[in-house]
Order: sequence, then structure tokens, then C-alpha cells
Amino acid sequence: MSAAKSLGYRSPVTKLLPFFLGSRDRWKAKCKEAKRENKSLKTRLAKMKESRDRWKAEARELRRDQQSETSPPVARQKRALSRPR
Repeated sequence: MSAAKSLGYRSPVTKLLPFFLGSRDRWKAKCKEAKRENKSLKTRLAKMKESRDRWKAEARELRRDQQSETSPPVARQKRALSRPR
């Protein structure tokens, strides 16, 4: 009883101890779950960024290929039209 009085609690220590232990365990479980979710979201974000960068690179390459197929004739026409006669 002296421990309960020194801590300032009116309930007996035999009731307080399981309550505090349970509270601590719930807090730790909640923290672990939040860390697990955070790590999962970070991994997911990294994979999405990689995928986005891969698709961007592919789109740029296709755009360059398409422009290279169409731009030389257009460039020749522009050069021919811009030459002074």
C-alpha cells in the first residue's frame, strides 16, 4: 500500500499494474502498426515513382521517334521555303 500512496493513486497496485501493462502493450502495438504502415506506404511510393519515371522515359522516347520520322521532311520544306530566291 505504501507504493500506491507514494505514487498518488487510490487504487491498489494489484489492479493498477495490469492496467498499466495493458495500456503499454496497446500503445506499443499501435506504434508498431503505424511504423509498418509507414514503411509499406514508402515502399509503394518508391515503386510508383519508378514506374512513373519508366513510363515517362518510354513516352519521351516514342515522342522522339515519332518526331524524327516526321520532322526531317518538314524541316526540308521549311528550309526550302525560307531560302531567298
